[in-house]
Amino acid sequence: MRDARAWVEHLRAHLPVALSGKDPEGVHQVRVAGRRLRVYLDLLGWRVLRDDLRRLVQGAGRVRDLEVVLAGPWALPQGFRRFLEGELHLAREALSPLLASPWTAALLGALEVLPPLEEGQALRALGRLEAKAKRRWKALSLNPSPEALHAYRRALRRVRYAKEFLGLPSRREKILQEALGNLQDLEVLLGLLEAFLSQGADREVLALKEALLVEREKNMAEALERLGLA
Repeated sequence: MRDARAWVEHLRAHLPVALSGKDPEGVHQVRVAGRRLRVYLDLLGWRVLRDDLRRLVQGAGRVRDLEVVLAGPWALPQGFRRFLEGELHLAREALSPLLASPWTAALLGALEVLPPLEEGQALRALGRLEAKAKRRWKALSLNPSPEALHAYRRALRRVRYAKEFLGLPSRREKILQEALGNLQDLEVLLGLLEAFLSQGADREVLALKEALLVEREKNMAEALERLGLA
């Protein structure tokens, strides 16, 4: 049975990188570590520290989303790109005080004393996570939508992380999760386009939005086919 020490150290190592803002991988890895540690708490059956890790993950999430879009394969109109760069600056300004705060230091201290997993309890918790993933799959099969697909992907990710903590095979979950990741990146981009367009019409951005909506339909069909739901 694994404990949480490796991921607590992973979080500690990447906090300074995320704080510097020089390498996007820093924020990404803070987010990954926070998500994995939340699953570890699920396996422990603990509610304490979950909200703290959620706050950390959500704080890093806005920065990460903007970094992914700016570095993505899309040809972004200059006005929209400047908007994203401004939003990224604001998101980093909001994240930096959080990462450097005594609250984050206290969270690390609390995570360092998490106990090892108890096998029976952890396996029961894994069963609950798998049951939730099945419910998400059923909801997706009844009402295919980007939102339902994202909910299923999140449930798959939690099952994958839980299995990895328990030393169980998780290749299927990893493959499906990563295959569905591109569609979520597209959803994030469409949300940012809507935020930009709420400030005023822009012909280039409207054209990009129309192209992305077509791409979303194609990707959605491919994802459902991969899941056996075509």
